[in-house]
Amino acid sequence: MLSIIIPIYNVEQTLDRCLQSVASQGLEDCEVIMVDDGSPDGCSEICDRWAAKDRRFKAVHQRNGGLSAARNTGIEQAVGDLLTFIDSDDYLAPDTLLPLLRRMENDNDIDILEYNVVKHDGKGVEKSLGIGDAEWYDVSDYWFCGHAYVHTYSWNKIYRRAVFSAVRFPVGKNFEDVHILPLLLDNVKGKVVTTSHGAYHYIENPKGITQNATNEDYQSLLDAHISFLDSHCKGICSRDLDFFAEYYAHVLNIQITAFSRYGAAVRLLAMSDYAGRWRVRGVNLGTVATMKIAFARLFGVKSLCRLLKML
Repeated sequence: MLSIIIPIYNVEQTLDRCLQSVASQGLEDCEVIMVDDGSPDGCSEICDRWAAKDRRFKAVHQRNGGLSAARNTGIEQAVGDLLTFIDSDDYLAPDTLLPLLRRMENDNDIDILEYNVVKHDGKGVEKSLGIGDAEWYDVSDYWFCGHAYVHTYSWNKIYRRAVFSAVRFPVGKNFEDVHILPLLLDNVKGKVVTTSHGAYHYIENPKGITQNATNEDYQSLLDAHISFLDSHCKGICSRDLDFFAEYYAHVLNIQITAFSRYGAAVRLLAMSDYAGRWRVRGVNLGTVATMKIAFARLFGVKSLCRLLKML
């Protein structure tokens, strides 16, 4: 059975849209756990109304503890052997979950199934992430070659419950998805599958963490990436260098953003720690990214951040 966990807080204007998109998926063997995280608006009543009219929907009310705490409550309440998450201001495209559920039921080797995302910027612009069809038996390949680090979202995936063994969302941390996905990947025994089928419609929030992150948030985000590097990437071989370069440039940009906003010199390990005989000129990156990495190698990340701040 699939347990669909929806953390809910202060979204009375969009909650019905979210819940209706779930109710219309054609799923019978499922439960929808609506975790009202002490919402001060009318969400509590909306949850109770859905629970009263649809046996698949279950309302759970708790004091406000934040997104991670609400997701953790949903995990504890869930009885399904498959789990998925939906944020309450987002919604699903029709006919998304049922084919994905059948695929996981027919292939027990799939531990995590990731599907496509359509981003809405709030100004009428939609952008598909273009997640394609692939199977990954090596989680490091999934992280690098599949660019999983760009879409670490918890919500566009279906998980075997077993991957959450001894793993819960970190309460009190922002960018919680970046922290938890590597822990879940450590529990993968079979494979991670990505598919172009279906779509998760993500509504960008101008008041969200990405736009309002603090220095501490960026430090935590970098620590999560460095932790993955430490545990998975010491033995990078030459065939993976292109993908590693893209990833390093991604992490380097996080460092630059943190410094430009806060003048913060947060911890970042040298890429030579992970790719012994690195040659920037042998990597197929864009000119700007290549120059950033070359400058960081010669003068350090802190100097690079200061230079870019002056430009």
